[in-house]
Amino acid sequence: PITVIMPEMTENETPTKKQHRKKNRETHNAVERHRKKKINAGINRIGELIPCSPALKQSKNMILDQAFKYITELKRQNDELLLNGGNNEQAEEIKKLRKQLEEIQKENGRYIELLKANDICLYDDP
Repeated sequence: PITVIMPEMTENETPTKKQHRKKNRETHNAVERHRKKKINAGINRIGELIPCSPALKQSKNMILDQAFKYITELKRQNDELLLNGGNNEQAEEIKKLRKQLEEIQKENGRYIELLKANDICLYDDP
């Protein structure tokens, strides 16, 4: 049988190197936990904004999917109001909703990029 020796198992590695490697791994894990916590908090904030049943807010994927549907519907409603004319109050509401939509789209884009950058598939939600 062939024995494979991993670099971290070699005898010439000093306890200081082992401690340094362990410290680096612990630091990386802490950073990763913090990053995931921020992503999850952002997705939960989006979930609070969308009007759907709590059952549809049980996973990150569902929250993002429902947010997309909600934003799409708001855009459709805004476009319909514009096409049919409207009063100043409606025009102000359209401006407000467009600003909210733009902010949510930017935030959603940032989360998607973070997920992609860390090789997290949007559809592998636990």
